[in-house]
Amino acid sequence: MHFAHTLPDRAPEDWEPLERHLQLVSDLAAQFAGELIPRAPDVSAWGGALGRWHDLGKYSAAFQARIRGADSAEAHIEGLPGRVDHSTAGAKHAMESAPRWGRLLAYALAGHHAGLADTEKLSERLNKTIEPWRHAAPSEWLATGEIGRPPLSIDRNDAARFAFQCALFTRMLFSCLVDADRLQTEAFCNPERAAERVAKPPMGDLSTALNDYLKRLRDKATPSPVNDQRAAVHGACRAAVSQLPGLFSLTVPTGGGKTLASLAFALEHAQQHGLRRVVMAIPFTSIIEQTAEVYRKVFAELGDGVVLEHHSNLDPEKETRLNRLAAENWDAPLVVTTNVQLFESLFACRTTPCQKLHRLAGSVIILDEAQTLPVGLLRPCLAALRELAADYGCSIVLCTATQPALEHRDDFKIGLEGVREIIPEPELLYSAMRRVEADNLGAIDNDALVERLSAEPSWLTIVNTRAHAAELYRRLRAMPDAPPDDLFHLSTLMCGQHRSDHLVKIRQRLKSGLTCRVVSTQLIEAGVDVDFPVVFRAMAGLDSIAQAAGRCNREGRLPGLGKLWLFDPTDVKPHGYLGATAATARELLPDFPDPLDPDAVRKYFELHYWKRSGDNRWDDNRVMECFPEERGEFAYDFRTAAERFQFIEDASQTLFVSYGDGIQLIEQLRQSGPQRWLLRKLQRYTVGVFQWAYNALLAARDIEILDSGFSVLANSDSYGHNLGLRLDAPGYREPKNMVL
Repeated sequence: MHFAHTLPDRAPEDWEPLERHLQLVSDLAAQFAGELIPRAPDVSAWGGALGRWHDLGKYSAAFQARIRGADSAEAHIEGLPGRVDHSTAGAKHAMESAPRWGRLLAYALAGHHAGLADTEKLSERLNKTIEPWRHAAPSEWLATGEIGRPPLSIDRNDAARFAFQCALFTRMLFSCLVDADRLQTEAFCNPERAAERVAKPPMGDLSTALNDYLKRLRDKATPSPVNDQRAAVHGACRAAVSQLPGLFSLTVPTGGGKTLASLAFALEHAQQHGLRRVVMAIPFTSIIEQTAEVYRKVFAELGDGVVLEHHSNLDPEKETRLNRLAAENWDAPLVVTTNVQLFESLFACRTTPCQKLHRLAGSVIILDEAQTLPVGLLRPCLAALRELAADYGCSIVLCTATQPALEHRDDFKIGLEGVREIIPEPELLYSAMRRVEADNLGAIDNDALVERLSAEPSWLTIVNTRAHAAELYRRLRAMPDAPPDDLFHLSTLMCGQHRSDHLVKIRQRLKSGLTCRVVSTQLIEAGVDVDFPVVFRAMAGLDSIAQAAGRCNREGRLPGLGKLWLFDPTDVKPHGYLGATAATARELLPDFPDPLDPDAVRKYFELHYWKRSGDNRWDDNRVMECFPEERGEFAYDFRTAAERFQFIEDASQTLFVSYGDGIQLIEQLRQSGPQRWLLRKLQRYTVGVFQWAYNALLAARDIEILDSGFSVLANSDSYGHNLGLRLDAPGYREPKNMVL
């Protein structure tokens, strides 16, 4: 008997036979692959072959000896000392059995534990000597099946596009295999955890629940011009649902209700066209909590499995069986995630981020604030969106408050073609919803800014850096006769639950007519529903300025227009992306007194996208070079592409912090290890820390790294109620806690 998996403290007769595992993974991978391309269910043959061949190396005597030995539960995790390579066998067999397309299969088979490799590394794997296995494998497992040409929408005049299509097809097949393998492994090794994966309600039920919720909102809403325009936006979305799947644009000014309107379009569109899920991608982790919270309220009666909020990078570098089984695979009808998760997964090489990719096929993907896509990654981003719509049955909704220049034109040939606008006349909608006038304070230092802020009873101030927000908060807090309870700080140094708790208090004060002063980073600019009479905004891109305006006089209740004050801080100079967008805005302001004018925003994007394309034409890190034009070699560099495709240049480390219920949840993680439900709860208690700051906290013993690979804040004094995580004083301890 050959075994695939063992069970701790159980006799071998209870272990999982290898043939059973191969059959189950083959069946499930075939099902997943058959759903990838709507017009070509025969892609299932590719998935079936991957499932049959992925663990052929486990037939070797060396692997079977290893799995019967000590630490058998982790025997199949390759790359660790003493482990037997069992994945190369299937890759070699694919090259021998399917010579035309076998290399695409070989990438997935060789990488189903280690991840997709570069072409040179794959060739090394295919040429290496491995443990004998073929003599023990049943011949029926080795058949090729009906593996034919990938059914992609091929343009024979565009070899570069075909290479990218084949690479994405490979990554999608890889996703099918990884997800099927992990699900079947979970079902055998951890049936209790597998039982958590409950059946999901159909799209029709979600659409009905949303309609009921919107009706309740309308019944309670006070008639107003703003609410009339929101109703018109909903009407336009519903009128467009019957259009065939593809590329759409939804251009609605901030405060126009696009969060629920886009969801209404997505659910009804999915129901009419047989699409399977809705994925809402939002620019930043810090601003998706409110969207997910609203959606959970809408679908509360349908159970907990409807809305999946997935944003923090919760998969550690360390791989264990528990870590793998706790990974998210987006098997939910409504996924709320970030652009980072979505796009970095589309270009990933590691197993965990790729596991969910096949779930994108047959989905409505809403890109909220689509204009925030990094200019230096536009070419690979738009190429991926194009193929998702062309081959994988997706509808893409570019959802913005300001029209980005993402459509194809002569001077922007990488743009998307065939994008259909859902709102008939976006310019008229902007005019009808104008509730704010903007003015410019010019250059100003912190002292003068604090004095200017002190003249207003209630305001929101948005700045570009966490350090600047903290500095202004400290200065305002230290002012004599300052009210003790009306000043708030918001930044990503506070975990999501902490920010939500502050926002509840802020909204309560605004609703009650009490004074309320808030200093925030740009996290408040999208998806956060607040309504201030006055907003101050540090110089930024015009899209950010428009978002800031959306927090001012949001409901149109002021007798006149709300006031947006722009200012150029002299004590802080933003760098990188923030500095570049602010410079573009400064260039335009002399010609456009109203920075919210649609013509100003349109010109801004011309400068921002088209004139700042760089030497590599919207692909600064040369990601697309990793998929060279196809000459029958399929020589793709998946690992290099993943390294080059980084939304955030200085990637942050995820840290669980000691705030509220997070203290008890961290203790459960320490005692029980990672579980899906636990990691989902812990998302609310994470802070992203840049590597340099993480290293300083680690050196000061403020951080503990658990056996599971996750990092937790061990020093509770490093997290404060007002400002969140303290990066200014690693190792700080409250004096009262130093007394023995």
